[in-house]
Formats: sequence, C-alpha cells, structure tokens
Amino acid sequence: MNARTATLCLMLALVATGCARREAEDDDTQELAAAAATQEQAPAPPQEVVALKVNVTLSPTAEQSLKSSGETVRVEVIYGGDPAPGATLAPNELGMIELGKKVFELDGSGAVELPESAVDRSRLDQIIGQPQVMVNTTSGRKSTPNNLLACDFYWDTLNTAGRDGVNVQCKLLSEAKGR
Repeated sequence: MNARTATLCLMLALVATGCARREAEDDDTQELAAAAATQEQAPAPPQEVVALKVNVTLSPTAEQSLKSSGETVRVEVIYGGDPAPGATLAPNELGMIELGKKVFELDGSGAVELPESAVDRSRLDQIIGQPQVMVNTTSGRKSTPNNLLACDFYWDTLNTAGRDGVNVQCKLLSEAKGR
C-alpha cells in the first residue's frame, strides 16, 4: 500500500468515525429532547391552600414604647401568585395576582390566625405554581403618621408558611439603627 492509498484510507476512517459520532450525538440530543418534552407534559403538583398562623414578637423596648403611646401593630397578609399565561386578572404592584388580603391590628406582641378560606380559591387558575404569602408588619400609625417599627418581612409559599408558621420579630426603628 502506498502513502497515497494509506492517507485516503485514514481519511475515510476519520470521516466514518465522525459520522458515527455525530449520529450518536443526534441520538443523545433526541433522547434529551424527548425526556424534556415528557417533563413539560407532566402535570404540576396540586396547589396547596392551608391555614396560617403569624406570630409577632416585639422587643421589650418596642413593646413598652407602643403601649405608652397607645400605638398598635398592623399586620398585613397578602396571598398571591405569579400570573399564569393567559391570566385575565391584573397583577398588583408586586407583579402578583392577589388571592386575598387581610389586615389585623394587635395591641402588642401576639398572633393572628387565618383559615384556609382567607384564600380566594376561584382565582387559583390565574396563577402558576404554588400560592405564596407575604406578611408586612408595621406600627398602626395611630399616634404618629410615621411607622415606628422595623419588622421582618416574610415571603414564602403558603404550604411552607402553614407548615412552619410565620414568626415576625419587631423592634423600634431607633433600636434597629443602633445595631
């Protein structure tokens, strides 16, 4: 076999090997695409709606200050979710479809409990994924127009919040600045 024939055989072998490799890659790509299509068609887990308990704890200084000024603690609970494709309801300022909203006033540290019925189930088809809950806690603005409290903001799925409970810690803004 001369050098020219050997080179030609080598080139043909490389081309054949490359084609086989490309066919294997094409097979892998097709398998991955089929697996992805199957996953996309798998139904999402059912949306969970559960009761919720929110515990608000004030620092001793905040508790005393609010009590002496006649101030309250305002707890706002908003249920919502990310808009589903084709949602007909307008999203709120956070870009969420609201499923319910409740506002409570406490005299100080305490808890609020919300039943499952606080969520408007008729709107669940307007969201994608699990319902979420946001809890925003401030002073009630009875003695001053300004918020007096620095409180944890809570945002998670409703099923996590219902299972674990929501614990909100608050202190006076002046305490938070002095950290």
